[in-house]
Amino acid sequence: MDYTRLITTTSQSVAPFVVDAIHGSSVLVGRVTGGTNMKPWDMGIYERQPIQVSDISTAIDFQGIGNFNTADNSTDVNLQWEAKGLGDSVIIGYAELGLNQTKAQVINLVKRKFDVVKNSLIAASGTRLYGLGAGSAIEGLQLSTDAGTYSSSYGGLSRTTYGTAINGQVTPASAGVVSFNSLAAQVDLCSAAASSLEATNLILTTKSVWALIEKLVESKSRGNYDTSRGSLRVSPYTPMGVAVDAKDAGRAGYEAIYFRGIPVVKDDQCPTGLIYTLNENHMQFVSSQVAYCENIKMGQTVTKGALEEVNSTAWQVSKEAKPTNGLGDVRQIVMYGNFVNRDPVRSGVITGVTTT
Repeated sequence: MDYTRLITTTSQSVAPFVVDAIHGSSVLVGRVTGGTNMKPWDMGIYERQPIQVSDISTAIDFQGIGNFNTADNSTDVNLQWEAKGLGDSVIIGYAELGLNQTKAQVINLVKRKFDVVKNSLIAASGTRLYGLGAGSAIEGLQLSTDAGTYSSSYGGLSRTTYGTAINGQVTPASAGVVSFNSLAAQVDLCSAAASSLEATNLILTTKSVWALIEKLVESKSRGNYDTSRGSLRVSPYTPMGVAVDAKDAGRAGYEAIYFRGIPVVKDDQCPTGLIYTLNENHMQFVSSQVAYCENIKMGQTVTKGALEEVNSTAWQVSKEAKPTNGLGDVRQIVMYGNFVNRDPVRSGVITGVTTT
């Protein structure tokens, strides 16, 4: 159609929101940096966690007075973490803002600028929370579930010296295969028998690996296994160890799968070929309040997309500052603290998964 005659007679508008077409979900970010998995940084320079790394063997069998050991024993050491940060600037140019603050405004420029930086930071924090924590980066699962492949220490303790007490349970997938048997063996490695607190309560993986597990479940379903709890959902805000009924319960396919009562969840930001078996009881983001900053909600205001559901509360925003050589103002949005695992042996990872 020829629109030439309409150009000077018809106003053209746009939708009053922006669709985020590039970011996927971030389940781990929502669970770690919001709700009960966060605590304030209030121990000083370091966040410290005493752990027992050796046992004593001085107990005796006796009758009468007996001959008891009276020597003292040292069994504990400290895991410790430094505060590290992730952040970016929101830059508002006054000339640009002036043009936006007219009757022609469809989308608020300031809100959109904040949404762009918020989305970028949430995605970046997901990379960090799954990562190694090199240099000034916040420490993630690659470090806390490691057993010496990528790091020689954790929490300031040597893996060579204290490995049995601080190493994660790392299991390479044999020939790349995931099976119910391999999942069960991995959960057993991470769990104390008959203990709900010292047991895996969340399994995180990629969409591709999750689909492989779904195939295992479907094959069992054809054998008349109970699938009444198959269509379930785990969000960033679902309580630990729990999946809830999805609205489409009873239809084909699955949202979250229970294995041994543990939700198996897919996350767009999980690295390729990995299945993390986690104990969330020991994992926290410890957040340090930055001076002259205030907490900021990371929810979107004029943007729609996958990250709308990630309402992370670990973020802070600085006061407005004006650069000496620019017509505008700048603020920083930051997350400062660290992702700590107080009992690394209760979490782990299956690596190199490619098939069933």
